[in-house]
Amino acid sequence: MSKALRDKVREIPQAQLRQMEAGASIAMLELSASFRKHVNDSLRDMFTLMRDPQPEDEAWRARLHELARGLQGMGGSFDYGLLILIGEVMCQTVKDLEQSNQRALQRRLAAYAVALDAVIKVDLKGDGGANGKALLDVLKIEAPVS
Repeated sequence: MSKALRDKVREIPQAQLRQMEAGASIAMLELSASFRKHVNDSLRDMFTLMRDPQPEDEAWRARLHELARGLQGMGGSFDYGLLILIGEVMCQTVKDLEQSNQRALQRRLAAYAVALDAVIKVDLKGDGGANGKALLDVLKIEAPVS
């Protein structure tokens, strides 16, 4: 390390470091609560859309895509890998729905919405372990190769 860089670095006293850690823990709890509220609001909006499916309506598809994409993005911030994966597949299914309003695609979207809700309710973080694998198997989604 150069002398100029060494002169800029200072030692942090243990008490100050513990105080910083406590502040960070509080901030993460607040962010986690905000995350939960936002996810629950998004899921509520998604279920509201799914109650009255309108696959031929571009605005309906766009809103569903937006909600799925938002859940996908939030999953990455809080280690919910299944939100990322299921959200991604759901977004692709919404795009497929634009080409074909097949009832099977509509049922698949409903299943993905229920799965996203389950991931949050059961708190399946990361890949969800055995439960996550079982969920992906039911949905016929292949887990990404690590």
